[in-house]
Amino acid sequence: MTIGDNGSYVIAELMKRMDPKALSRLQLGELDDLPFLAVKLPGPFGALFTTRKGGISPGPFDSLNLSPWFDDDYKAVKSNRAKVQKLITRLFVDEKQSSTNPSYQLVSPLQVHGLRVVGTAEYAAESAIQLEQGQEIQGCDGLILNGELDQGFAALLLFADCVPVILAGEVDVAVLHAGWRGVLDGVITQGARAMTGPPGVAFIGPSIGPCCFSVSKDVAKDFANRFGSQVVLDNEGGLHVDLWAAVVTELSEIGVAVHQVINPRLCTCCNKDLFFSFRGDNEVTGRQGAIVWAIL
Repeated sequence: MTIGDNGSYVIAELMKRMDPKALSRLQLGELDDLPFLAVKLPGPFGALFTTRKGGISPGPFDSLNLSPWFDDDYKAVKSNRAKVQKLITRLFVDEKQSSTNPSYQLVSPLQVHGLRVVGTAEYAAESAIQLEQGQEIQGCDGLILNGELDQGFAALLLFADCVPVILAGEVDVAVLHAGWRGVLDGVITQGARAMTGPPGVAFIGPSIGPCCFSVSKDVAKDFANRFGSQVVLDNEGGLHVDLWAAVVTELSEIGVAVHQVINPRLCTCCNKDLFFSFRGDNEVTGRQGAIVWAIL
């Protein structure tokens, strides 16, 4: 495993393209040809963001697509997920102390652009019962991990332009799927409310930047009314929204100081060679992941 090594193409490009101020709180790494951005979290937690590289999916889902909800080969997605699962079992493990790596159960909810945020173990048990009884799986857009209650679980949320947000407190962490509707509706505030204690630090993952997020007049007006006119930009005659700035504003409202918000400022649409982008890939694409787990 290499961390902070720019030996591979992806790691080298990430080093060049990301905001260097984020490097103090993010680590670039690669294991078995799978590049990732690891998040330095407090307490007994691990977290990382994947790229689109390192898997076996073909065509528009090339290559580390983690979503089973679209038209990719299910076996390829299963293999990709297994590779990520192997990655997180090998991170933060002292090989001298243990001859076997811990095993984590991936919990990946049905994301519906809503406000529901629940505990990871709770969601796993709930969805298992729904599947067994032939019921429709209830979606959610945020998962909480408690260092004790959710040991053995890894929360996986999927993205291709929407904003991944990780909130970290002293007792638990949250991983949130913040699309533009979720940002407007308050999914970040909802995630903070679901945590045991208030978050002290937040991480924004690769997502569509203000350079590429063009919107209608109505959406621009909604964002200006909610977050202030500074989040709406007039770029080359079109209206754009700065989702990152809107997220930072909401984070400040829940008590996360601006200097405690870490954002590599990696636009998925600008960097579609490294990340899946719904807009950049003409709506047919895979999904990268934001993954958080309680270290065993």
